[in-house]
Amino acid sequence: MNKPKTEDEYVGFASLPEQVHRKAVKKGFNFTLMVVGESGLGKSTLINSLFLTDIYKDRQIPSVEDRMTKTVEIEKRQIDIEERGVRLRLTVVDTPGYSDALNTQDCCKAVENFVDEQFAQYFKDESGVNRRNIQDSRVHCCLYFISPCGHGLKQVDVEFMKQLHEKVNIVPIIAKADTLTAAEVCKLKNRVLQEIDEHGIKIYEFPDCDSDEDEDFKQQDKELKLAIPFSVIGSNTVLEVNGKKIRGRLYPWGIVEVDNPKHCDFLKLRQMLISTHMQDLKDVTQDVHYENYRAQHISEENKRDLQRERKLKRESCTSLDGVVDADRLLQQKDEEIRRMQEMLKQMQEQLHVSGGRANGTAC
Repeated sequence: MNKPKTEDEYVGFASLPEQVHRKAVKKGFNFTLMVVGESGLGKSTLINSLFLTDIYKDRQIPSVEDRMTKTVEIEKRQIDIEERGVRLRLTVVDTPGYSDALNTQDCCKAVENFVDEQFAQYFKDESGVNRRNIQDSRVHCCLYFISPCGHGLKQVDVEFMKQLHEKVNIVPIIAKADTLTAAEVCKLKNRVLQEIDEHGIKIYEFPDCDSDEDEDFKQQDKELKLAIPFSVIGSNTVLEVNGKKIRGRLYPWGIVEVDNPKHCDFLKLRQMLISTHMQDLKDVTQDVHYENYRAQHISEENKRDLQRERKLKRESCTSLDGVVDADRLLQQKDEEIRRMQEMLKQMQEQLHVSGGRANGTAC
């Protein structure tokens, strides 16, 4: 039976988690969130509701004519948030113009190029000489907004998620859930999950709970998994109901509360995104998506180096063959000159002999 250690017998490494915690809090944290979806689905409102701030206060809304021909743009907005001494630098990447134009074939390409550019920049910084202050601008999570008006996923939704699911953590969102009844929300969720499975799309998977976790956390994690895709309502309007201030939307038939779990999954989304799984989203980005990009990038570089090496070998062989051919031609010329010289020498000897005979006859 193990005896409990006295204070003198402790080495002290049990304080390592506290050291890591202090260092991390001092350094601060960063998180990059991308929001993708059609215009009018409440993306900006939801982001403001999630982080209790106004990120899009200076945005200009384009006209209908501009939207018909507008291409996808990438907008980055950074904001520093502090809570209980913990600093978070939040970067929100928005995609205005996505799926607004009449031709939506290339709307996914701009987003994919942006994600690849962030991987490429991180790979370049990581491979450089000075690696002390690397800025991580990789996209850690993509909230993909699905319209509540359809009967599932549109073709553009499927194409986007199939192109990006190997490069970013995709979290599907059913926007404006207050336009649907509870039964319609449940039906739409099942339909979306079914189509995601049919098309082989990989959305963000929640990690399994450890066996030593308490039952409350396990139940919480189970509820989050069952809530996918999250049905959300966004609102920055504060209403007063029975002396209590709430965030919600006022309708003729009643009030929809943003923070009421019976009305939508907003609290579950915020809990997952900020409270429980933010670090796991970053870990999956680092250990899975970035490592896939890094391995593919190094493999392509090795292929290019091999092709260049083969090309140099072919060129060197061609030049060597040219030198050999030139030497062969010179040898042939030398032999031909020698033959001509011998022929000339023989002709001179014959002429000399003939001349001698002629002189003897004349005498």
